[in-house]
Amino acid sequence: MITVSAREKGIGARRSPERARSSRPHTRREWQAYLFVAPALVVLALMLLIPALTSLGFSFTDVSFLGPTHFTGLGNYRALWHDALFRQALFNTAYYTVGTTVPTLVLGLLAAVALNAKFRGRSLLRALFYLPVLTSIVAAAVVWLYLYDPQQGLINGLLVHLGIPRPTWLQSPSTAMPSLIVMAVWREFGSAMLLYLAGLQGIPGELYEAARLDGAGRFRILTRITVPMLRPVTYYLVVMTVVGSFQVFGSIYVMTKGGPVGSTTTVVYDMYQNAFTFSKIGYASAMSTVLFVVILCFSLAGARLLRTEDR
Repeated sequence: MITVSAREKGIGARRSPERARSSRPHTRREWQAYLFVAPALVVLALMLLIPALTSLGFSFTDVSFLGPTHFTGLGNYRALWHDALFRQALFNTAYYTVGTTVPTLVLGLLAAVALNAKFRGRSLLRALFYLPVLTSIVAAAVVWLYLYDPQQGLINGLLVHLGIPRPTWLQSPSTAMPSLIVMAVWREFGSAMLLYLAGLQGIPGELYEAARLDGAGRFRILTRITVPMLRPVTYYLVVMTVVGSFQVFGSIYVMTKGGPVGSTTTVVYDMYQNAFTFSKIGYASAMSTVLFVVILCFSLAGARLLRTEDR
């Protein structure tokens, strides 16, 4: 027994250098991978992490670059709690988000189902529907600004021929936000269509054949097979569309400047005004922190729903 144990010890002693040598290439490959990733991490830190931490620090001060800076603690957050304009901006952001997300997903799904069928010219239609996504938000906003013009706009020109009075689309508090939502849906539903088309390719055709043999119509097939099978895609689109809608700025800056009467002022535009118009950098930083927390909570909830669905 003593001899066997000694041999085992000898074998173990001889194997340990071999294991050490075999682990060295693995460690070397890991360091090489870290070196390849390092430039991206540096850029990420410079562009995102450091500015985010700086903004968080500013939110506890009254920094304005026009005078001395003082530490205010939670003063900016208490002021936000009592700020009626910020509450209106939160409501407007929620209104814009809901008004954009639901039509974008519905139209994207319907377009994907229609363009998933085989017919001549479907590739051209797919490209035309997706083309607005590739358009610059500023360019799209300028075009729609002319379309909404009360006197010379194409939309009101068509309404006049139909005998309908000309609405003041962007100049009325009741129609300004819906006008922005229409433009956003026009621009974004192409992305939803493309993702839904990809999801439709993964649905087995046997399910549709069995449903047709059972006498199911198109609407029943859509609601009982297509929509449930595309649920993971829908969850992903909801999260991405909501997060993007929370950060809307370009169209509002070009088309309405937050008006009329603050009806289109969102959180990001209110943040921009406080930072660059009123020089309230600390107050705007507190707004950005609140917006970050809201987006983070929604993103975590969406990620959890996606994981639950995958199980």
